[in-house]
Amino acid sequence: MTITATQLKQQTYLLDTAIKEDIKVTKRDRPFVVIVDAKKYEELLKNQKKEKRDTKALLEEFKRVSKNITVLEDKTIDLCKADEEMYSDIF
Repeated sequence: MTITATQLKQQTYLLDTAIKEDIKVTKRDRPFVVIVDAKKYEELLKNQKKEKRDTKALLEEFKRVSKNITVLEDKTIDLCKADEEMYSDIF
């Protein structure tokens, strides 16, 4: 649902709609703010924190693994060394 800021000021009962669906509020024909249900907002925050933790873990793993990669003189990557390191716990 999209409403104007003026509509929201004059018809505050429209906020009840936010429980069922998000409300996009415009001001001077431009997007201004989105009103969402409090439970959905908490869920969005929780998912964002989880994604940040996952991204951080992936970056740390990349840093760890990339230390074992050699860039050759012709600017190619020595994948054999990288593969040996990746599979060293198997063989």
